[in-house]
Amino acid sequence: MARERIQKAIANAGIASRRGGEDLIRAGRVTVDGRPAIIGEQVDPSMQRVEVDGRALPGVLGPRSYWVLNKPAGVVSTVRDRHAERTVMDFLPPEVRRSSRLYPVGRLDEESEGLLLFTDDGAWAELLLHPRFGVEREYMVGLERSVSKQQKIALRIGIELEEGLAKLDHLDDLTPAQIHNLSLLLEPPHPEYRWYRVVLAQGWKRQIRRMFDGVGMPVQRLVRIRVGSLKLTDLAPGQVRRLTHQEVTQLALCARASTTTRPEKPAAAGAATAGAATSPAKQFTKRRLPPVIAIDGPGSSGKSTVGAEAARQLGYRFCDTGLLYRAFAWLALERGVPPTDVEALVPLADQISLVADGRGRLRHVHADGRDVTSEVAGAEVDRAVSDYAKVPELREALVPRQRALAKSGGIIIAGRDIGTVILPDADVKIYLNASAEERARRRADQRATTDSGEAEQILAELRRRDSIDTNRETAPLKTATDAVIINTDGNTFEQTVSAVVEAIRATAGATAGMTAGTAAGTAAKSTGGAGKSTGATGGR
Repeated sequence: MARERIQKAIANAGIASRRGGEDLIRAGRVTVDGRPAIIGEQVDPSMQRVEVDGRALPGVLGPRSYWVLNKPAGVVSTVRDRHAERTVMDFLPPEVRRSSRLYPVGRLDEESEGLLLFTDDGAWAELLLHPRFGVEREYMVGLERSVSKQQKIALRIGIELEEGLAKLDHLDDLTPAQIHNLSLLLEPPHPEYRWYRVVLAQGWKRQIRRMFDGVGMPVQRLVRIRVGSLKLTDLAPGQVRRLTHQEVTQLALCARASTTTRPEKPAAAGAATAGAATSPAKQFTKRRLPPVIAIDGPGSSGKSTVGAEAARQLGYRFCDTGLLYRAFAWLALERGVPPTDVEALVPLADQISLVADGRGRLRHVHADGRDVTSEVAGAEVDRAVSDYAKVPELREALVPRQRALAKSGGIIIAGRDIGTVILPDADVKIYLNASAEERARRRADQRATTDSGEAEQILAELRRRDSIDTNRETAPLKTATDAVIINTDGNTFEQTVSAVVEAIRATAGATAGMTAGTAAGTAAKSTGGAGKSTGATGGR
């Protein structure tokens, strides 16, 4: 079912007029998924539970159900098995099993552990399971000994299985920090295995175990920690929870943004190829890309200025995706299109483009056929940009354009949801933070204002935007679980840049020798010291 304003959904259900629906919402009598409703918010009654006075809207199909489990070892991933002592269904609440026809989305074999999804939504499950959608799955693989260089090359190039050529999208040694985080997910504590991070999109039966068997390295422990945009971070083994509406939507977006992953057919015996004389090691080296770096943070935290300078020092391209949203807000205001008019709003995205300067920095934006970079920094856009940026349909339209920027690697991309939504597999994730007071001071300095009343207005507006950005339903502002957090209060601009550059070099250097296999693949398919920025441009 299409999303619609909540007061319209109430009217369509015959409970009250749209205005009457607004009165019900103001009185606190309407809830969405258990929380108080907000006038004008977009809802999908087929996926969300909308209630008036505790009763679901009549005449609307019951909402679908979506759950996630941290599957322990020794449990089979089937709805029922008369030979098994327990199945994964036993971990779901009894009332959920009685009221919904849930089933596992894909399987983990009996001895494998980790993230397992459940649903009664066949179309959604198809998006995640079918190979043509190429939704990534990430695993931690425990082995008795280290993988040799030759074995790594063989796994990356591909292992011939019955289904075709099985390939890993990514294979990395785990860092000490990643091993520590993994130990928090495992029960009992894992023995002294050698641990590796594996990402793949093919998803054939027991694929990882069969591939490692193919190079003589039997898998001792296998833990799935991610499917698409959803990571296993908050569940102990055997624990289960319902997915949020945002998580369900973002998983579907991962499928729509991914390209097809098909098994490659081996070349015919004796067939000559252009790369026949190239060693496997050299073939893999040619596919290496420079890293992709995601910088997130609230408005005026310094993402734009710090990111641009770090990119200059490292020789990377730079993009402030906030320019897209600011240009969109500017153009919508120029055309008189409010955030609630989604049908007129989304087509405006095609009239906005980022333009690179001589150094490859995407720091200029064109809208309506002209350069509007200076106009989008105004106070009117400041006040409006978050209202436009929270429109789910707009964010969905801009996701492929942002991911395309990372295809060739070697780029720093700044925004509010880069590391959590746009590029969840970025090689390096950084979160720049600063107090609202510090950010308001920077914005006042940028505008060269000395009026205390205007300064207070800037602070109030930043706090309003922070509230909208962190509480919006789609892609809210939050810190990625694996991000390096840099607090930018109290230090100089140069110190912040230095901290960011050091974090990039340290983190990227520890992942595949400064390569961007996973982050660039996502785009194609789909702490320490802090510093201070004195002229940061607010992002979205």
